[in-house]
Amino acid sequence: MSARADRPGVLWEITGRWCLLSDTHVGAAQVVPRHAAQSDVDLHLDRDPRTGAPRLRATTLAGLLRHGLAARVGDPARVSELFGAAEGDGRAPRASAVEIDDAFGRLPEGAGVAVRTGTRVDPAAGTVLPGLLWQWEVLPAGTVFVVHLRLRVAVPADEARLLTLMALAVEGVGGAGPGTRVGGRTGRGHGSVRATHWAVRRLDLGDEHDWFAHHGRSWEERWRAGEDALAEASADLSVALARELRAKDRAGTAAHLAARVAGPDRRRRAELRLVLAVAERTDPLTAPSGDLRPGLLSIGDAPTGDRLGEVDRAHRERPVVEDPDKGGVRIAPVLGDTALFALVKRIAARSVRDAAEALGDADPGRRQAWYDHWWGADTGAREAVPRPSRVRLRTVPVITGGAVLTATRMTVDSLFGDAVDGRLFTDDLQCGGVAEVVFDIDDPDDAIRGLCALVVRDLATVPFDTVGAGAGVGHGRVSAVRAELVTITGDRAPDRVDLLDASFAPDGADAEVVRGWVAALRALLSPEPDREDGTSRGKGGGP
Repeated sequence: MSARADRPGVLWEITGRWCLLSDTHVGAAQVVPRHAAQSDVDLHLDRDPRTGAPRLRATTLAGLLRHGLAARVGDPARVSELFGAAEGDGRAPRASAVEIDDAFGRLPEGAGVAVRTGTRVDPAAGTVLPGLLWQWEVLPAGTVFVVHLRLRVAVPADEARLLTLMALAVEGVGGAGPGTRVGGRTGRGHGSVRATHWAVRRLDLGDEHDWFAHHGRSWEERWRAGEDALAEASADLSVALARELRAKDRAGTAAHLAARVAGPDRRRRAELRLVLAVAERTDPLTAPSGDLRPGLLSIGDAPTGDRLGEVDRAHRERPVVEDPDKGGVRIAPVLGDTALFALVKRIAARSVRDAAEALGDADPGRRQAWYDHWWGADTGAREAVPRPSRVRLRTVPVITGGAVLTATRMTVDSLFGDAVDGRLFTDDLQCGGVAEVVFDIDDPDDAIRGLCALVVRDLATVPFDTVGAGAGVGHGRVSAVRAELVTITGDRAPDRVDLLDASFAPDGADAEVVRGWVAALRALLSPEPDREDGTSRGKGGGP
């Protein structure tokens, strides 16, 4: 230990500006907040009991950062260096070096907290399960939280290491990769967030001036000073930390920090990148450049704005952040979140089931366990064990192009064939357009890559499955016009495979790679004779 360990140490004041990029729900600790009256809303946002402002609790922020650091370094001992550890296994308890304050949300201009209706969709049928409907409060994209942290360095020799761990913990709040997710339903694209600004200040509490600069201010003054510093802040915390270190004549620590943070990210993950068109191919067996016939899409929502009172139902629209650095949102149609995830999950389940049945799989329970490992368990079944999905929609995809089509429909009496009085409906439908979709896959293997290729094949050829309402009259057809699976491992260059070329050009290099993935999936689902009694059992493993 350093001879200066008995000094008050160093305190880093860190302020960050976080901007939500998609709908977010952070639940309240109480069924009904103390500031609110009783209502029909089932799931309320967590709010400040004094002002009613949306709140991210300090414990929530600490959990997000701790999880981000654990995923980045993969070493519980290093995580406990920064965030502390409880007593156990002969170890003494260790206090956290990080102090975090509650953060309060500021809604974007022109958007407010929305009350949405949530449903549970049966992945097999693509329909809403009876009775599983609720209302919940949702923060819109563009909501800003100002996060205040303090890092205490008791021993000067630990400063570089703790700063490195702090920078790695917030690395996932940047713009690259899947990033940090806040709140619930994150597998469906909710809770995407980006840190746009970081401001830091280093205070040596052994110095009289720095001691009074911290302890001589109230909490409101500290928060205001940190927020004011965001005007000229950096988008990268490690850059902001290194700049402050050099300003304090600690260039060596700054160089150490830059070298350690720039180390390779050894996590294994994959990204399924799709461009989906609200359309069908006129000839589904031709190359992906074939003609597309625009289709209609209806993901039902209550009409808003000038359409309120004009139509009975409208296609879903959501606030979209134009520029996270500057703020501001626009309203745009979306391809859906739960409905889109259910579409892809349903195609994957059918592909696995059909392949297993064709190969004679005698152990459907093992097959279902493997499927649940990747797509999450059905918590509605009493015997199911809840599992999170390892295939996650990054954010709610926004539709560009296309147009709004207003359609009027009526209910026809099935016996007499005439219109039923009073059964006339008017809908705003989305006609045409495309959306960029990204699914993140944690620690993928060849079998799940092969399943992704089969899903893309179905989306690129004949769209048997639909998204949204109106499937019986031809609505909800989407076609993949671009599809790429990118595998990212450590410091190696990303491995990219064009899944559309693999589907339409069977003699190409991409098709050869995909055949190896599909072979791994077949090996997982195929039975083989047992060595002892000759009965059938599945190859491979599952989780």
